[in-house]
Amino acid sequence: MSELNDYTQAQLLLEKHDIYIAPAEVHGAISGLLACGLNIEEKEYLGLLSDVFNEGQTFQEELKQFFANMYKHVVEHFSNAEFHFELFLPSEDESLIDQANALVGWVSGFLLGFGLKQKDYGKLSADVKEVISDFTEITKLDTHFDDTEEDQQALHEIIEYIRVSAMLCFAEMGKDLTTTSKTIH
Repeated sequence: MSELNDYTQAQLLLEKHDIYIAPAEVHGAISGLLACGLNIEEKEYLGLLSDVFNEGQTFQEELKQFFANMYKHVVEHFSNAEFHFELFLPSEDESLIDQANALVGWVSGFLLGFGLKQKDYGKLSADVKEVISDFTEITKLDTHFDDTEEDQQALHEIIEYIRVSAMLCFAEMGKDLTTTSKTIH
């Protein structure tokens, strides 16, 4: 995720502006908004994020730029034909517990973002309903992992499942990024 600051820097930036939400949760919320079909050319996401993360108060310019960079990054990576979409999580140098807590935060953010725009769950495909159900269960994940090879592998498999599932939602419900501007003659 080289286009964004590293995870620790992102956390410090949010805290500097009294936003006590993990960067993973913000990334998840933006991903959820886009995966459920938010029009990518709208700036609506800033208002939605300020409503849920900043009590409806407008973000300062530095945060707006951070969110714009994150939003652009998610759009580019969701639409990448080579499936380069990655979750924004602490580095693998951090403890498995920190990584797992951030992962649960990312999934919670995704569900929040998805729920902000998707009002009719009855119209979702069986695959998307299953993803939402699985993600809901993942938010209940026991994040106590030991630093063993087995636990590292288990966490990696959960991360990969979430990554692929988010892309599935976007592929099914996200806006077609190749036709974002239309001219009427």
